[in-house]
Amino acid sequence: MNREGYVPVKARLAREDIVFLASARDDVIAFCEMTLRIIDLHRPQDSGGITSDVANPLRRCRACMWRWPCPTFRAVRDMVDRPPGA
Repeated sequence: MNREGYVPVKARLAREDIVFLASARDDVIAFCEMTLRIIDLHRPQDSGGITSDVANPLRRCRACMWRWPCPTFRAVRDMVDRPPGA
């Protein structure tokens, strides 16, 4: 890393690599926005059922109606909680 905080790239890159790197930042931002929209869709709501445990009512996913947490939310949560490189 140089004084300005940049890592000089001395490798010869193919045109496809340069195109990939040029759009990578926008692609990551779009992927994050999509993930936030999925999380917003898959959130809990009261299932309206009768339960014996008033402190912990049954909840279902607003989008897919699975018991909360739904498989979609669990998959996103597991990926976010996963340590880097695992």
